[in-house]
Amino acid sequence: MKPSNPIQTAEDQLDSQQQHASLRPWASLRYRDYSLLFLASLFVTTAQQMRQTQNFYQVYELSGSAFQLGLTGLAQGIPLFVVGLFGGTLADFVDRRKLLLLTIAGNFLVAAGLGFLTTTGAIRVWHVLVGTALTSGLNIILNPTRMALISRFVPRSHLTNAVSLNSSVSQSAHFIGPMLAGLSLAWMSTGYAYLFNALFYAPAAAGIFLLKIPEMPQRLRENFSMRSFLGGFRFLWRQPVVMTLVLLDFTIVGVGYYRPLLPIFAKEILNVGPAGFGALSSAPAVGGMLGTLLLLCIGDIEHKGLLALWSFLSYAVGLGLFALSGNFWVSLLLLGVLGLANSLQAVMRQTSFHLLTPDHLRGRAFAVFNMFSQGANSVGATEVGFLAALIGSPGSLLFGCAVGGILTLSCWAALPGLRKFGSEKTRRAAISL
Repeated sequence: MKPSNPIQTAEDQLDSQQQHASLRPWASLRYRDYSLLFLASLFVTTAQQMRQTQNFYQVYELSGSAFQLGLTGLAQGIPLFVVGLFGGTLADFVDRRKLLLLTIAGNFLVAAGLGFLTTTGAIRVWHVLVGTALTSGLNIILNPTRMALISRFVPRSHLTNAVSLNSSVSQSAHFIGPMLAGLSLAWMSTGYAYLFNALFYAPAAAGIFLLKIPEMPQRLRENFSMRSFLGGFRFLWRQPVVMTLVLLDFTIVGVGYYRPLLPIFAKEILNVGPAGFGALSSAPAVGGMLGTLLLLCIGDIEHKGLLALWSFLSYAVGLGLFALSGNFWVSLLLLGVLGLANSLQAVMRQTSFHLLTPDHLRGRAFAVFNMFSQGANSVGATEVGFLAALIGSPGSLLFGCAVGGILTLSCWAALPGLRKFGSEKTRRAAISL
């Protein structure tokens, strides 16, 4: 394998004129440290998705309440906004490998603790909520730290390819994790399912331990201050088009976050058991993997903003059709469409972030990115759970469909610059703002 590349700045990345379409889909995996990060990320994100699915199922199993499913989202969301900026600052000022190892160890302990409480019969809903909050706090440090390393390990000509491969990790985990969660819940007790989940963090820790991370040049180092602490927000504010994409994702995915309601759809609408619930939870990842594979084969996309808008609109329409479906197989197909749409817009946002963000600011910038991205899931879980308790689960998702469709079409009409965003010319204009 080739050695890892030196650090690339955002300005260096923007100067690249190479065509990413000429790269093979797996090109970035030729770099040793990127491939180790890729494998570690696969195990970490699979474990995260497994436990999130297990948490949703166990809360509904213990309480039978859509309202308490909404509280699960609230428990996940509060740490994102309390710890988020601090976690991104740590990623820029502390050894990133040590930070990853500590957060992985914390995730292992939470999974093992929930497994112990469940097997002893002491588990209560509040235990799951506390475990969810602890996991969320750890992951808002782990995820931006992991994402900040991507551009350290590949040359600038491979960046779109590396981000797409990273997205394939996320989509694979969204498929494998919920499916393994559903199968483990069906084949073993919930407590042992949590302990099984904990095992996934061991190979992830091994991969991170083997990383060789180049030191940041002295000229890029910053002294910690309140100004540097808020650097991620200041960067995002200076990139109005990217800020719009982030806010669209936060709003549309938030009001249309269907995953917490899948236990209700599985049990009460589609009449399937734990294995069917696992299939429903994994179906979006199938579509997501297809979208990522499509991007890997096509290469760089010139009009990233336009593709993101189409993806947001498709997400809103698919959400409404899923809310109205009463057939298990049709619902699986529609969930795949939701995953496809979400993966396309996510890759467009992430690639833009990597291209525009300097390395010394990347942890803080991705912390803000994750606060909005994961916050959409957490705030959305709370909103759809509360609304489902009032008007039913299908009604809650139809509301999300209406909001998403109106907001996307409004941005489409009002922001022509967003439709054109993504070409080399518009990226240069964006970074100069």
